[in-house]
Amino acid sequence: MTALTTWILPSTFIRRSRMLPVPGEVMVRPGQIVHPPDTVAQASVSLKHYMVDVYRSLGAASPAAAEKLVPYKPGHRLEHQDIIAETGGMFSRVVRTPGPGTILSTKGGKVLIEAESQRLTVKAGLSGRVSEIIADRGIMIDFHGALVQGVWGNGQTGCGMLNADPASLADRLGPATLGFNSRGAVVLAGWCDSADVLNTAAADGIAGLILGSLPARLIPQALAQPYPVLVLGGFGLFGLDEISKTTLFEFSGSEISLNCIRWDRLSGDRPEAYIALGREGEAAVDPDDFAPGQTVRVNSGPFCGKIGVIDRIIPGLSLLASGLRVSAANVSVDEKIGEVIPLANLDIIQTGDVTRMVPGEGG
Repeated sequence: MTALTTWILPSTFIRRSRMLPVPGEVMVRPGQIVHPPDTVAQASVSLKHYMVDVYRSLGAASPAAAEKLVPYKPGHRLEHQDIIAETGGMFSRVVRTPGPGTILSTKGGKVLIEAESQRLTVKAGLSGRVSEIIADRGIMIDFHGALVQGVWGNGQTGCGMLNADPASLADRLGPATLGFNSRGAVVLAGWCDSADVLNTAAADGIAGLILGSLPARLIPQALAQPYPVLVLGGFGLFGLDEISKTTLFEFSGSEISLNCIRWDRLSGDRPEAYIALGREGEAAVDPDDFAPGQTVRVNSGPFCGKIGVIDRIIPGLSLLASGLRVSAANVSVDEKIGEVIPLANLDIIQTGDVTRMVPGEGG
């Protein structure tokens, strides 16, 4: 089977895309240095329209004749009950706009009005150099530094100084971790099991939150927060794995950027944390499949969140206690040797000083 790979890299090179979902305006130029909060592209998305049929409403001789009765051009702003067109004369008839909006078209005697629109903006999300402009859509950013990939994000982006309190790395996030020292910082903790703590973190003005794990019941509360939430390992109360903990603790006090997009397994886009360093590494590629000697993280079962090493890939299918037959491996994990763990419950952890070109993610 194709192995899932998670990158936890203290020094790497990556290229990321920042793209609009619709055509818009790119705000930066090639070669420009951008930072996480910079707006790199923007667009206006129409949410509601009115179609006013002047031709039928006024009984005009033809659509072309009706079009001449409209004195406005596309781009003109109208308020509620403004006159769109009128016949003139002693018994003049008029057509009024059903609501405020902007005229988009007057062709064929029909007036199309944009009643509501939403401004979309795309932030850089990390510090790097603009390497390519995709016309009307977005940009590619080249980045040098540390990269830590997660499994879940709440859709927010942000940046701040990494606050890695040793007392919280192996434990839950509590009120004692927050407060004045966490204001404007990205807080790192093992797990959080309280919606009140998530809300307190917002009131304290944190810039972001990185957790090893999060109970699934707190997903709605995490989605409601104004700051980015990045979960590295999965859902539960198992905390940070040793590799993520060691790597991130090394950069405590450094500026870290969070892009907490949803994980899209089809495109490869996933939530990530970046720390700009400016040093480069050596080329590396994703492994195609599991192999003996690989470092892996267990994503389910009694060893969930633990780091292990594959001893061997078991030939054929293995019978589990549940009665399922699955592809599995013998894994040494948590001082236990040769535990039988389904390959579907493992992801390869790639670490080291490497250079990697990866597909970019949207937004």
